[in-house]
Amino acid sequence: IKDKTFFFAGWESFYERRGLSFLTTVPTAEMRNGDFSNLRDSSGAVIPIHDYLTVCGRLGNPACALDGGGNEIIVRQQFTNNTIDPARFDATAAIMRDLWPLPNAAGEPFTGINNFATNASVGGQNHQLTTRVDHSISDKHTIFGRYTYWDNTSLGISPFKNEICVDRCDELFQTNQIVFDDVYSFTSSTILDLRLSWIRFYYDRQPKSLGFDLTTIGWPAFLNDQVAWRHLPPPNVSGYAGEIMGAGDGAGSGIFGRMDTYTIAPTLTKIVGSHTLKFGGEIRRNLFNYAQSNNPSGAFDFNRNFTAVNPFAPAGTGDAYASFLLGTASGAGLLTPSFIAGQQIHRSFFIGDTFQATRKLTLNLGLRYDQMGPWSERFDRLTFLDIDGENPLSTPGLPLRGRLGLVASSDRASRNHVNLQKKNFSPRLGLAYRLNNKTVLRAGYGIFWLPNDLNWNSAPHSDAVSGISTQMINTVDGGITPVDLLNDPYPGGILQPPGRDPSFQDTLLGQSIGAPLPENPNGYVQQWNINIQRELGEGFMIDLAYAGSKGTHLLWHGLQLNQLPDEFLSMGTALQTQVPNPFFGLITSGSLSTPTIAQGQLLRPFPQYTGVTYDGANISNSIYNSFQMKVEKRFRGGASVLASYTASKLIADTDTLTGWLESGRGGTLWGAQNNNDLRNERSLVAFDVPQRLVVSYVLDLPFGKGKKFAGDAEGVAGKLISGWGVNGISTFQSGYPIQPGTSQNLCNCFGGGQRPNNDGRSAKLTGSAQGRLDEWFDTSVFSQPAAFTFGNSSRTSPDVRTHGVNNFDFALFKNTTFGPDERLSLQFRTEFFNLFNRTQFDFPGAVFGTAQFGVVGSQNNLPRLVQFALRLTF
Repeated sequence: IKDKTFFFAGWESFYERRGLSFLTTVPTAEMRNGDFSNLRDSSGAVIPIHDYLTVCGRLGNPACALDGGGNEIIVRQQFTNNTIDPARFDATAAIMRDLWPLPNAAGEPFTGINNFATNASVGGQNHQLTTRVDHSISDKHTIFGRYTYWDNTSLGISPFKNEICVDRCDELFQTNQIVFDDVYSFTSSTILDLRLSWIRFYYDRQPKSLGFDLTTIGWPAFLNDQVAWRHLPPPNVSGYAGEIMGAGDGAGSGIFGRMDTYTIAPTLTKIVGSHTLKFGGEIRRNLFNYAQSNNPSGAFDFNRNFTAVNPFAPAGTGDAYASFLLGTASGAGLLTPSFIAGQQIHRSFFIGDTFQATRKLTLNLGLRYDQMGPWSERFDRLTFLDIDGENPLSTPGLPLRGRLGLVASSDRASRNHVNLQKKNFSPRLGLAYRLNNKTVLRAGYGIFWLPNDLNWNSAPHSDAVSGISTQMINTVDGGITPVDLLNDPYPGGILQPPGRDPSFQDTLLGQSIGAPLPENPNGYVQQWNINIQRELGEGFMIDLAYAGSKGTHLLWHGLQLNQLPDEFLSMGTALQTQVPNPFFGLITSGSLSTPTIAQGQLLRPFPQYTGVTYDGANISNSIYNSFQMKVEKRFRGGASVLASYTASKLIADTDTLTGWLESGRGGTLWGAQNNNDLRNERSLVAFDVPQRLVVSYVLDLPFGKGKKFAGDAEGVAGKLISGWGVNGISTFQSGYPIQPGTSQNLCNCFGGGQRPNNDGRSAKLTGSAQGRLDEWFDTSVFSQPAAFTFGNSSRTSPDVRTHGVNNFDFALFKNTTFGPDERLSLQFRTEFFNLFNRTQFDFPGAVFGTAQFGVVGSQNNLPRLVQFALRLTF
């Protein structure tokens, strides 16, 4: 408009639907009726199923025999004919047993592993609108404004065609963004840039079974009114379609999120001689309105322990589906959330100087200061851990320490539950030195502070007063005898978040609590690199580099402070001996409200709680080293080839917190094996990639108008043969290390876990991927650790990796110009993703004690996808 204003608008809509293959294990028809006479191990021997009602020394049964150390030898009697009478089925389990389909494949010999194959639909749609207006007020003054809208609907994956989804169900994301930018040139050497922006991220997730009537599975009617929202509670039965039914949050996960970010960011550029100076800053206000529960009506885990001969030594006996039929869960969770209104304010300031020191040397010098405001909440529903504070239950005869403190109270005057860190300075240094006209040396170093909005576990929605779990008391003696069963898991009702109620301390007694410590440091990363670039000939360049980084005070997800001290593990079965409960009558809900209590519970650092986690603990470290090489060749005709190779190693004692979003999704860290010894958590990270090669190319085919062949072609023939080209990307990458785990946690350490033992041999097997699907690695080198011990396997196994990437993407395109002065252009493209339809196999089962251990049951990548596009430019 009068050469002053430019307007742009664009709209894009995309719909996708595709299939995924699943190969998994489901219970047989005989097992659904209680008949386990054909349940066999890999040698063909029948796996015995035992009755928890017959356990020695309990429930009126004869006393147990003692071992040489005076510990009870727990034993149960096998069901007659290895069959559970249907009259013994839990009423809810009898209804839910049909959530699994019947087998449709033969499965592996003896074990029946992988007896069900299916395809499932996955996909969604998204729309995006972008508009922008640029306006030149004068030669010195320009402004622009932009509005962007984006929405995405992601449809849940339900392989069994029931109301349970893999990982999560239907999700809706929506973003609205407005940006305004004002640039003013005071002089040719002084420029001010002021940017203002607002973005709202709208996020809704809901289960397919939303509104489910809990009485249809035999639960009491009052639960319908007490849960946050009603859904079908998913049973995670170890070894039976765990990747589907065991998704945990797939059936009931729900999220309501409205997140707003307001930003003002000014920058002043000043050129003084050989110096280009930049001064600026950013003030950002994050508003976080949110509620989430992955199991508002409950989620239940089942393993073999309650049907094993001995819950402390279950190997070779018992079955998780048999435990499910009896309703004896190994664990259960139900979280009731509040709708919270959180806020963070981030302030940062910087100064930088690009200094042309000599004709050959350029320096980049900078200093940044970040003040990352901690969380606050509109209604002050935030707590912190007071480790040494006196607990409300403390008496002269029962001294107890540890409690939650409340912000904006006598506990803490501040409305923030974490102290503001005021020393977050970040120096930056870079240089480029031209050794000669064909060789350049570059190097750099910097410190980068990690934004504390990544500290998800200390956000207001995770606070104990804003989201509370109701415990199912499945056992109080380590799995020897059950208490509550699946048919009535919450007989005392559902706890509600206490907020700032004066009695919140009493409400949380006997629960698992978690909060940050006020002096939680901010995490940061140091990065450095040095590389040399060399032109070897016309259009031919090679770049060799070393790059490294070190992470300090990295985030650990939920460090458990209430684990039993290691020295008490030598007590063995005596840890589960029932003793009089000193909290009886004082704690009114959960497993600590019963007349007796396990002796080990009273030996924990904070016996009045079932767990105490240091949420958002910035205590971890990482180190990364890599060699990087890039080779690029540009041809006169416009073609180019680029090859990039990286060899690297990443070691840390933590891992990604969002593994479900990443290719290395097995790397999510939810806790240590032994919280009392975090040094044993140091290993390769789960998304370590030792080698990666990517080759990309662009080539205009050399025929048609203006090309080497048929360059004088005219008319229709010239239009047909001209304008053809190809491009592509080929990727070759090593696989990720696996993370070995166990289906049973026999450590009895009241807060820790177990990894399997390794006998000292490598588990790596060679051969084709197709030939190793039933045994990806040597499973015989692993074993279940004994009860009251920890396994010796590392957090990841560097010698056993998943299937790597060997992928080719390719495109064929044709450009055709036409119209007056050939100002119109039409491009037709055919794109092939995974051109050769190669399968990248998914992660093998890594949980020892399940039928899927070492077995690959699904595909990780997509089959060949071909798409066509037509684009008109005018």
